Amino acid sequence: MRLHSLTLEQALELEDQGLLEIYYPGGTQQGMDLDFHPSIDYWISNYKEKTYQHPHVDLDNLLEFIQVEYQISVLTNVDRERNSYTWTNLFARLSEKGHSKEIPKGKYVYILTNKAYPDLVKIGKAVDPAQRIKGINNAGVLFEWDLRVALSVTNDYKVENALHKEFTDYRVDSDQGSSREFFRISYDTALNALLSYKDTFGTGRDLDIFQEKVAY
Repeated sequence: MRLHSLTLEQALELEDQGLLEIYYPGGTQQGMDLDFHPSIDYWISNYKEKTYQHPHVDLDNLLEFIQVEYQISVLTNVDRERNSYTWTNLFARLSEKGHSKEIPKGKYVYILTNKAYPDLVKIGKAVDPAQRIKGINNAGVLFEWDLRVALSVTNDYKVENALHKEFTDYRVDSDQGSSREFFRISYDTALNALLSYKDTFGTGRDLDIFQEKVAY
């Protein structure tokens, strides 16, 4: 089952518009953090409703059976002593209303850093990077992220995917093994890689620098 990735803030915005249905199948698993977002009980109930509607479907196959289209990976716990990160996965599909609308694509590829995780960067795409960082930091993250730079590009999907492939060996994964936008590389390494796509995919705008230097 190949799923598209959404950030939590993207998913919440689409859900608020009635375009997306979110499911959390991990509500009964021991050790899972059920307090990372106020809507978690609602997402659990969405999933349970599907189990009641399709009792003949094995739980291991239920998400595929109901044709979920998106995965939302949320950082829910950080163990600094063990240098480990715990991710919780939500799943979603477009509602009937959502299928009649096109989800907007981003036009920037950006880099985020966080003083709590000095060895990590987040590489993503957005229509409005400044607004995106507000959404990320308002979505229940443990520590706020800093928007460092954003490059206006003609094809944000190609540039983001190329960067993710370039740093695939440095991706921060959980035992769930899903892809996400966090990489254990330096900011300078990420910046140089992003700039390498400026000539081919840049729109002619200068690189938007939001925080040239941060005190990490």
